[in-house]
Amino acid sequence: MVPTRWKSGMIEVGPRVFAYVQASGIDPAGDTGVSNSGLILGREGNVLVDALMVPSMTRRLVAAIKKTTRKPIATLINTHHHLDHTGGNRFFAGATRIASEKCREALAPGFPPLPLLRRFMPRFAREFPLLQVVLPTVTFKDHLVIHDGDREIQLWHPGFAAHTVGDAVAYLPRERVLFAGDIAFHYVTPLAFQGHVGNWIKAATRLLAYDAEVIVPGHGPVGTKSELTAMRDYLVAVRREARKRFDAGMRAEDAAGDIKLGVYASWSDAERILPNVMRCYQEFRNELDQPLDLPRMLDGMERLRGRAADHTCL
Repeated sequence: MVPTRWKSGMIEVGPRVFAYVQASGIDPAGDTGVSNSGLILGREGNVLVDALMVPSMTRRLVAAIKKTTRKPIATLINTHHHLDHTGGNRFFAGATRIASEKCREALAPGFPPLPLLRRFMPRFAREFPLLQVVLPTVTFKDHLVIHDGDREIQLWHPGFAAHTVGDAVAYLPRERVLFAGDIAFHYVTPLAFQGHVGNWIKAATRLLAYDAEVIVPGHGPVGTKSELTAMRDYLVAVRREARKRFDAGMRAEDAAGDIKLGVYASWSDAERILPNVMRCYQEFRNELDQPLDLPRMLDGMERLRGRAADHTCL
């Protein structure tokens, strides 16, 4: 059963551990740019996982934090470089900002150009000129552990590109809570326009081995291994079906329109099937070092979105 609404706001998911969920359900405008955050209250200082995107989002997050704790944010963890997780970094200027080495490298050149952002996420267009890149100040290669009293926060980078080149997760073993960043999407179609679908499947499988009762995804509602398994199964199905059509000589756009999504068609932003197929095709050609043709991707997604709307009206 795919939910059409879910709990949002600051949600306690463990002792002094919170998920901040922006979206309360599937938005007709799509969920692109609408991400989650996490708050961990510590003895030495509070830890924030991701800082959201445009100022209006992060200001609401700051207000929710102030209602939860009087202590400031001492540490900010960026799970990857995408602006919907790092755009709000500047609101936490006094915090130690931690990310994987690859995340900092990917963020350093800056955010995508404004015309592209406005086309990709038009409802946030007015705020994009206000964005400022603020880089992590501490980086790690594969693992890093933050100690605060008897609490551990274990950071892990899979060592390869999954959703992005620099993905990281934050795991609290005592509380059995996993902040999975964008390695996990729950009831929201995952987006691999800068990812490696085959490796993403491997990374999701590794996360399922964690002893976690609660998984906070980068997008969608708080969930468990059941939701993460469903997302991994989506990626497996897309990669399998894309391979069949690639071997048959079908264009990526035609393949994306031809693949039957089944239950996944009810997830928001179903048109992301196209960039996911396009990246699979690049993977099959050993061309993942090349960026995706974003204007072509956006054109194709708009066509798929329009076709879906037409079917809804029938």
